[in-house]
Amino acid sequence: MSLLRVFKNKKSKLRESFYGKLFKYKKNLEHWHHHKKIEELVRNGLRIGKNVTIMPTAEIDDSYPYLISIGDNCSISKYVQLIAHDQATFKFTEDNLERLGKIEIKENCYIGQSAIILPGVTIGPNVLVAAGSVVNKDIPPNSCVAGVPARVYSRFDEFISRQVEKSKVRPNFSSKETMHPISDKLIEKMRPLAEGGDLFIRGFQGGPVEAFPYIVKQELIDKALNGDNL
Repeated sequence: MSLLRVFKNKKSKLRESFYGKLFKYKKNLEHWHHHKKIEELVRNGLRIGKNVTIMPTAEIDDSYPYLISIGDNCSISKYVQLIAHDQATFKFTEDNLERLGKIEIKENCYIGQSAIILPGVTIGPNVLVAAGSVVNKDIPPNSCVAGVPARVYSRFDEFISRQVEKSKVRPNFSSKETMHPISDKLIEKMRPLAEGGDLFIRGFQGGPVEAFPYIVKQELIDKALNGDNL
């Protein structure tokens, strides 16, 4: 092997190491900011149950967090908006009126990516809100909703059962093997299989390893309520 090739290999490894460390630092900083944001919301009245996942790009009304509650075992996906106020009338009313309303997300609810939850809404328990939906009224227990505005399209328990049954006949992969960086060999295997229908991941915990910190720990809630610094 020539000296030039050795030099290029070392340079490539150094570059990979540098960008790997930079990516890890960026993720750690993102996690820290996310925890501080949740801590501040809890201190200002947001109520969060156990085993709740909140992605860092979700927007929870920081003006009125005390009107929002999220029950046990819920997931709030990327770019979800929980809006507990409506300022549509403040320029057009003599008293500059702003409407407020509670948002109550009960246990076992999944709020899909970019969904918008408007003030005065109770969701669940056992509800799936599809990505991109706009929820402007109460969602009954044990239901799946989608659309603008959101409408019921299935029972929650029936939807879950269908997915379980489908997973028994469609290809399955482990969460560990599909973590980033995913191998080119696995990508080549998955692409043609996806042409034939859904694929399933077993052992999924809400995202790759980097996503685990987005599960709001009870320790964070307790420290926020006690006024302690994290």
